[in-house]
Amino acid sequence: MMKDQEKINMEINIGGEPIKITVPFQNQELTRSVEDEINSLFAAWRRSFPKRSEKGLLAMMVYQYASYYKELTIKYQEATRKAEECLGNLDDILQ
Repeated sequence: MMKDQEKINMEINIGGEPIKITVPFQNQELTRSVEDEINSLFAAWRRSFPKRSEKGLLAMMVYQYASYYKELTIKYQEATRKAEECLGNLDDILQ
């Protein structure tokens, strides 16, 4: 029986580059889904920017995903701050 913290070695392919990674066992499906999404974007951008090198396309994709990540991080921090503020207000009301 596998424990939740057990990991599995996987090989994914991003933009034609095989990558060996180790992920938590329960994240296999998520990992394959991410691989599919990235390759789908790569193929779409390959069609949209046929003169760009693969390295250039991958750099553009890295920027795209990093910018999404940064946006989500900022939104998460704002939501956490607002939640803490609401909890503080609720504590004040209940006292």
